[in-house]
Amino acid sequence: MRLRNSLLGSLFPDLPRRARVPFVVALGVLVALLAVSGLLRWQAAMISAGSLGLTLLFVLYLRAVAAAPARVLVWCAVLAAGLGAGWGLLSGALVAQSHDVGLSVTETDDERLLVSIGIPLGSALLMLMPALVFRALRPVQGYAIGAWGAVVFTAAATLVRLAPQFTTGVVADERPAAALLVQAAIQGVALPLTAAALGGLVGITVASRKRGPAVASVLVALALFAVMGVTEFLPMLHGLHLVVHVLLAVVALWALGVAQRAVVPEPVSTEVSSVRVLATFTVAVAVVAAAGSAVSLVTTPDLGRIVCPPDCGRPPIGEPIESNPRFYAEDGAFSVQYPGPGSAYEATLHPDGVEVEFTGGDTGTLELFGMPAENRSPKQIADELIDAYYPDATTEYEIPNAMVGYQPGYGVVADDYPQDANGSFTRLRLIVMVAVRDDYALVAAAAGPYREFTQDFGTGHPSGANLQLAMDMGKYVNSFRWGGVSV
Repeated sequence: MRLRNSLLGSLFPDLPRRARVPFVVALGVLVALLAVSGLLRWQAAMISAGSLGLTLLFVLYLRAVAAAPARVLVWCAVLAAGLGAGWGLLSGALVAQSHDVGLSVTETDDERLLVSIGIPLGSALLMLMPALVFRALRPVQGYAIGAWGAVVFTAAATLVRLAPQFTTGVVADERPAAALLVQAAIQGVALPLTAAALGGLVGITVASRKRGPAVASVLVALALFAVMGVTEFLPMLHGLHLVVHVLLAVVALWALGVAQRAVVPEPVSTEVSSVRVLATFTVAVAVVAAAGSAVSLVTTPDLGRIVCPPDCGRPPIGEPIESNPRFYAEDGAFSVQYPGPGSAYEATLHPDGVEVEFTGGDTGTLELFGMPAENRSPKQIADELIDAYYPDATTEYEIPNAMVGYQPGYGVVADDYPQDANGSFTRLRLIVMVAVRDDYALVAAAAGPYREFTQDFGTGHPSGANLQLAMDMGKYVNSFRWGGVSV
């Protein structure tokens, strides 16, 4: 199949077939750089190069074809970057809240599903705005302005959402290389390619001044981004997320190719130096990766080393649990205390337990519930709960001498790196504790953003929990009673 009709070749339709080769090869260079960064855990370089890589390549492409006046491209980039950065800031809090999935939730969480689909749909609509805003300008090539605006929007939104990761270090020593590779593939390759293809598709159809094709192209973009949202909502392995993103990119590029063949664009007669394109792109993306690493090096706080004594922190002192209300299971199998009104928690009572949202500080979710053990050990129950909702979670350590309701059981601390529909990852800390008595299990589970305990955060001394919610968790864990009677 000729490059002119290939999926990647459709990204550069205004160039002769042979002139597209260096741009496609440059994409391969970007993929290789991201793969190396992921394997070596160079997260700062990976984030910066992945976010801006395709944008840099499109700058070179637009210079080669001169599809629009420079001032139009600049204003388009300003509009797209502003929309992307603003949307990244507005949607960031919703994305973070959607990651707190309760381990005892068995019904569809309509609110979380709405957020999971709504954010990608909002991204799609804003991503397409430059193509719609600049449709009346001449001389403007529809594909170029649509793809350019979508690529810049995606780059700005990705950088804003991932900016906090720059402060966690140049190298992500604690993150699995596999998770970083998936993040690099989605954010640096699949998502930008999908955005460029859909933006270009809408740009072509809008420029044709035909309402039917224009509406159809927008609907295609919304449908593909809605699929991204559904994928994010479902608790599936990171590898499956990547497969879905790759398939969506292929579909988007295929749809772009169909629109291009219908329009039959005339290639621009221009000379493109393969060596110059590859050399310029390689140097530019290397500079961007180095700049991201430098920013991370400067912004990563020096936590220092805690020496005890004298820096032993303060003893953990909490509110007496007798002041809290007590929940009684509908079937009378157990009872447990939970945070009352006026605290930094919002409690929701279910027939089989309590779900508590921590609304202060780092936020998070605490669940206190019971379930039939069905001859399973506490460890088996904990593993099955985590596997059901966080299949990619990795165990950090097992909690020694774990107790629930003063009954010996099993406890585990695990980390997961959930992603949203745009491939943004965050580090989530999970703590699950289970005890079994008379074939009935009581479970205490906490999930929230990971934060390392330091002299300025937490109790003032190191902690293996590294979860703000954990500081208040213990008093509820041991307030459990089987059958409403103290153990």
